[in-house]
Amino acid sequence: MSDYLDPNNEELLKDFFAEAEQQVETLESNILIIENDPGNHEAVDEIFRAAHTLKGGSATVEMTELSTFTHKVEDVLDEIRSDRLSVDEAVVDVLLSSIDVIKVMLEARANGSVYTENIDSLVEKLHKYIPEKGAKKAKTPSVAPKPVPAPAPEPAVLEASSGSSGAPVFEYPELKEDEFNELSEACEGSQKLWRVAVKFDQNNPMNSVGGIQVFAALKALGSVLKTVPDFDALYEDEFHENVFYYLASDSTAEKIEDTAFLGDVTICTDAQLISGPVGASSASSGAVAETAVTAASEKTYDVPEKAPSAAEANADEKAAPSAEQPSSSGSSDKKPEPEHRKEGDKAGAQHSVQQNSVLRVDSKRIDYLLNLVSETVIAKASFNQLAATLSNEMTHFQSAENILKTSYRRLMERIPMYLEQIQEGKSIKDVRAEIMKEYDGLGSIFDADDAELKAIATKLRSSTQNLGRITGELQEGVMKIRMVPINQIFSRFPRVVRDLQRDLNKKIELEIEGEDTELDKSVVEDLLDPIMHCVRNSVDHGIEAPEVRVAAGKPETGHVLLKASNEGNLIVIDIADDGAGIDAEKVRNKAIQKGLIHPDKVLTESECHQLIFEPGFSTAEKISNISGRGVGLDVVKTMIDKLNGSVTVSSEKGKGTTFSIRLPLTLAIIQGLLVRVGKEVYSIPIASVIESQRILQTDIKTIDNYEVLNLRNEVISVLRLSRLFGLEEAEATEYCNIVIVGSKDKKVGIMVDSLIGEEDVVIKPLRDQFTVTPGIAGASILGDGSVSLIIDVSQLLELSIKQDLAAQKNA
Repeated sequence: MSDYLDPNNEELLKDFFAEAEQQVETLESNILIIENDPGNHEAVDEIFRAAHTLKGGSATVEMTELSTFTHKVEDVLDEIRSDRLSVDEAVVDVLLSSIDVIKVMLEARANGSVYTENIDSLVEKLHKYIPEKGAKKAKTPSVAPKPVPAPAPEPAVLEASSGSSGAPVFEYPELKEDEFNELSEACEGSQKLWRVAVKFDQNNPMNSVGGIQVFAALKALGSVLKTVPDFDALYEDEFHENVFYYLASDSTAEKIEDTAFLGDVTICTDAQLISGPVGASSASSGAVAETAVTAASEKTYDVPEKAPSAAEANADEKAAPSAEQPSSSGSSDKKPEPEHRKEGDKAGAQHSVQQNSVLRVDSKRIDYLLNLVSETVIAKASFNQLAATLSNEMTHFQSAENILKTSYRRLMERIPMYLEQIQEGKSIKDVRAEIMKEYDGLGSIFDADDAELKAIATKLRSSTQNLGRITGELQEGVMKIRMVPINQIFSRFPRVVRDLQRDLNKKIELEIEGEDTELDKSVVEDLLDPIMHCVRNSVDHGIEAPEVRVAAGKPETGHVLLKASNEGNLIVIDIADDGAGIDAEKVRNKAIQKGLIHPDKVLTESECHQLIFEPGFSTAEKISNISGRGVGLDVVKTMIDKLNGSVTVSSEKGKGTTFSIRLPLTLAIIQGLLVRVGKEVYSIPIASVIESQRILQTDIKTIDNYEVLNLRNEVISVLRLSRLFGLEEAEATEYCNIVIVGSKDKKVGIMVDSLIGEEDVVIKPLRDQFTVTPGIAGASILGDGSVSLIIDVSQLLELSIKQDLAAQKNA
């Protein structure tokens, strides 16, 4: 039973971290929404639900520092939800800072440690927004009479008249003698057996996880031996009004009730000491030695001055991980935490979780795949039937072949006899008639086979076409499973822009379009950093200060557009701003200063714009944490190239700048141009192919020991794959094939022996010692079973650049 809450349970932790990441994203995005629209109650409810779920989940896996801190954040959110606290910039700042702490806490736990930084100042800020809670509860313990040998006394039914202010009566479950004996044996040392009754609040938005939260809280006081309903039922998404926990603990009734009581989750708690079998009743039985019912309307809470550190949380008594520690007059009853409990926390803190990439898929897409799988099974049955029919036909054909061979052999044996008959005077006509009569059937012996084979060929052609259709749809379906909305990364940028505009004292409005556009998950995971660099560049370099914009006749608030759209098999991401634009002359001078271009080189305005992607290029006058570091856009180009994409920039001075990133929808299957070099076949990604040329060998010239080609007055470096990969070169011919790859600003010609054609290529990654092979991005298996290596065009371009630089040095 406790495996569900074992802090070392790998599967549980993986689920928790995946869910927690989503809840944090929900918190952050909705907080930004209510900053601009404080009256959006749906966003407020969504924030509260996310915080409550995160608090309960962290308590479930015993991450006390996270659940305790999240509970403080939840108190502030509850004030907002109840319209007792208005949302302003200061409140949003505190909430976002709290989310940052939660992120760090999660990251620390994922790495096998516990967050121990001092967050007292942040907790104090949170407390400022939480009013002092008045006397909510005044404990009125009621003690039942102790059992005596005489007949059991009447059960002490706790009603409103007993001073508990209308506390409800519990319908206690029966505890049989064998069950009592088994539970009693599980108690260790000075531990006693307690029955803890808890009534839950059905109005709580997350009422279905309350039973789990109390379970986790009570584990801090001992061992939870049994629950009614069973723990498996508590773990289901279903509300249970009353839950009974059988606890082995050496704590007092008051402390147990305090621990089991969770604000906004439970209504009342009742802890009873069990000393013998108990029959079912609506109150305590005669076997109960001590009882106390605590109503929610009477319990008193004090707001602590600061949040306990992780070490303090482990050393103090552990109340519900998802609730505040209650402060009461019974503080003198607090006992040190059991030693085995501390060791368990320490082990949990040292436990590191390997988080796998989690992909959430629409069930309709899974159903679609299952339907295709069923069609595949039908197609398989069809091919099995064709195989059986073909096997029968082969048997019939072999039988007919044997008949033909026998008849042919008999004919050969009887030819001398027929010749003798002719010599004896028998007419040739009669001999021919006799031969035709005996062997006339041989001409049609294969007619049935011919008809059957034609029918089989027709069925095979139809089944093959059907299988091709299913395979194509199955491939498309699997690719769709890997497709995720780009909103997974777009949703992070409202927070980024908000923080940047405050750091830079600018006013910026971020507009997001096409957030539902889908692309491969592997592409999404590598796309965050490039877009981040472009957005930071637009905010820092693009958007002007408010006074500058007003002086230029622009609105005081700058505008940044983050847009995603589809163009065929490509996805296009635009990051546009209405800022100052790029000063082409300033960029050119900076490039000359850094030695990136020759002073006499003539560049168009568009070519000047592309210089900002050169390594170490930055026009910022001073270094800051945002720009001027000499890195950024160079990283963007490098990462986009690795994704087989391209990035360009267009700008108009005084109007704004647009970064355009073009990427393939998926990296798993690409279109490749198959080429032959020697005996090997290579695949070149079609996205990188500009054109192919069949030229004379004499058109290739040599400059400083490097081969080049003059193509329409443009000098292009030529690389021979045979030399690069150490292959045996084919015999020299008059003509050769050159595949031009690269982009507009950088091209290289690859010399190959022949062009085979285009084909869909399934990329298989290289492993072990092959991962460092230069110029190779992966491998693919062709239709004939042979292996084709996939060319890494970006590495070939780098090699070409190195050759150019070496040639310049030798010049």
